[in-house]
Amino acid sequence: MTTGIDLLARLEDLLPSIASRAANEDIEGQISDVTIRDLADAEIFATLAPKAFGGLELGLDVFSSIVQKISAVSPSTGWVCSFLMGASWRLLIFDRDGQAEIFGDKNYVMGAGTAAPIFGVEEVDGGYRLTGRTAWNSGSSHAEWFQVNGLLKSESGPPQMIMFAIPRAKVAILDTWHILGMKGTASRDLVLDKVFVPTHRSAPFGPALEGQSYGHRLHANPLYHVPFLPFAMAEVLPVVVGTHRGAAEALKARVRSRVGTLSAAKAVEKVPAQIRMAQGLARADMAEQMLAATIGRIGEGRPDASDPAARAAVKLHAAMTTTFCLDSVNEMARSVGGDAFRDEAPFQRYFRDINTVSRHAFLDPDTAGETYGKILLGLPITDPLV
Repeated sequence: MTTGIDLLARLEDLLPSIASRAANEDIEGQISDVTIRDLADAEIFATLAPKAFGGLELGLDVFSSIVQKISAVSPSTGWVCSFLMGASWRLLIFDRDGQAEIFGDKNYVMGAGTAAPIFGVEEVDGGYRLTGRTAWNSGSSHAEWFQVNGLLKSESGPPQMIMFAIPRAKVAILDTWHILGMKGTASRDLVLDKVFVPTHRSAPFGPALEGQSYGHRLHANPLYHVPFLPFAMAEVLPVVVGTHRGAAEALKARVRSRVGTLSAAKAVEKVPAQIRMAQGLARADMAEQMLAATIGRIGEGRPDASDPAARAAVKLHAAMTTTFCLDSVNEMARSVGGDAFRDEAPFQRYFRDINTVSRHAFLDPDTAGETYGKILLGLPITDPLV
């Protein structure tokens, strides 16, 4: 059986080639086919997949280490890899027939998706018919399945959130991914036009928020009983922390090589450059420690699914760690000089990427702080994703 040590050793061999493609993937707007094939051959995408489908069923600690290491050399690749790996967990929300169809003859799922729901959901014989458009479908260039959330209106109560799985052939993918950072993630829009989805590829989303989805409960490992939003934090936070590490290492390389244009002075001999480099690397260590603590809380079925305060705390910790990393990279940028913002310079990519990914709705410290504060004070909350 492949172990976490085996996976990380295989990944180390791939990192130089992944790094070499990062700049071109920004231009192309998607991760290269070669990178995806290499990661699949190394079994990276099967990390979290259940043994019932031939997966490796390894822990979130291994998952997090993989995503961090990839993100440190290519943030876009780390983001896409995280969600493609995570699809083998997220799409377990469906019943046994749905899972079997989605996994097919693979031991992993190439799946993309987004949290934002569509509103054109119609219940029909044998399933549902979906019409609408969704944005932010990271990894759309290589996804074979798409996770789509929809709101089913009810005359007797509030609308019900339902998750659906839709094969690639049934959706239209639009060329909409033109953005400052995370350019290689292919987080494109999808359009669905009266797409039929059978019942076995649909599931209510509400129970998943508490780690109680029927499909996940078919698997005994506590890994599959983690509440949905803490798991989502485990997907996104390693990308942020890995990107911060990459920026710190890029700053170190820049300080070693930089010579002042006017003064001809070597940056390596300047005390302010030495200080900012040292502080950036130290903050990278600190961020990794914060990430490890958060992943430790999420793993093994924690936080307690019945405790919304624990779930809200994880979300706030992730948001605050993100803010720490963002502020750190922006401080590093004061030391790099103008040449570090040329297209071919690695630092500018980390700078753009972390300033983009930190704006993700899941990582907003104000929303997360408000929700956690209200729960602690016994006040009603408005955030549906806790």
